[in-house]
Amino acid sequence: MLFSIYPTDDAATRRTVIEQVLAAAPEASGVERMLFTSLHMVDTGELAAFGDVLREAHDENGLTFCADVSPVALEHVVSGDEGWGWLARRGITMLRLDYGFDAGEIRRVADASGCRIAVNASTVDAAFLDELGGLSVVGWHNFYPRPETGLTAGFFVAQSQLFLDRGLPVVAFIPGERQLRAPLHLGLPTLEEHRHRNAWRTYLQLRRLVPTVTVVCAEGAVAGDHAAWIADFESSGTVTLPVVGLDAAASVLLHREWRLRVEDAAASFRLDETRGGVRPARIRNADLRERGSLQVDLDAYGRYRGEVHLMRTDRPLDAGQARLGEIAAPYRGIVDDLRPGQAVRLIPFSA
Repeated sequence: MLFSIYPTDDAATRRTVIEQVLAAAPEASGVERMLFTSLHMVDTGELAAFGDVLREAHDENGLTFCADVSPVALEHVVSGDEGWGWLARRGITMLRLDYGFDAGEIRRVADASGCRIAVNASTVDAAFLDELGGLSVVGWHNFYPRPETGLTAGFFVAQSQLFLDRGLPVVAFIPGERQLRAPLHLGLPTLEEHRHRNAWRTYLQLRRLVPTVTVVCAEGAVAGDHAAWIADFESSGTVTLPVVGLDAAASVLLHREWRLRVEDAAASFRLDETRGGVRPARIRNADLRERGSLQVDLDAYGRYRGEVHLMRTDRPLDAGQARLGEIAAPYRGIVDDLRPGQAVRLIPFSA
């Protein structure tokens, strides 16, 4: 996952963000340490001061940047003594060109700057992308500060597909969980439904909707445990599931990887190789076998006894099954983002 810094961030926020970047992409990993930023300010003094911040981060930590830039700000940059070299010396290797740039201007900027080019994946159409044919652009979605203006999931997928059909990468934003950005401090999501939702769930949903999408924290930082689970998913593909209310006999399910069976069953995901392994110490069923709950087959199911099911939908109570626990409420929606054959790890929920 990528992160973002802005001229309006205070020094403490920038330090927190850079620490999360370095933790998510250690030097030995070889992963590019890129952040999103904005150069939309037009005052030359402000632009120069923020440029010094970028240069220090680039020189000291090897960070690179995708800079959202307006025609006016870009003209300020390239008209100075350093010319186009201003960008490279500050680690800016990608430019996001949105309003104010036509296809011809985008090609000229790409040639002159040597930077990769990102365009607004939330607004472009197929005809504009075809005008850029031959240029390896990135589809970088918008974020939406004003509540109720973010994208629907369907529109996000359709717009992303314009790029995927052309073999081009897609990038999208999730809101931060700390130090939310001005002017409204109400989150910066690409999808409206992600506003105020936790980062782990929003990240996984974007990765389900567009599996190859690169996810960017649009502001501030995310909670430390969420950042760690995201990093683990990106390195291993394992989904961390915090659980509560576990039966005493179900502790054997914790802190190890389980594989969801490859069959796409409608009612539940079955945890492979659990059969025969768990017998509940005490049966404490709820009103139904709820979506997100863990259920275990009892003796009534014969050779299936002990097999653990993660429920995908609400189902009536079954005398042949008993409740073992459930995914913690903030993460229960992740059930919708799981896929057969995926690896999961159950851990105790810690508020």
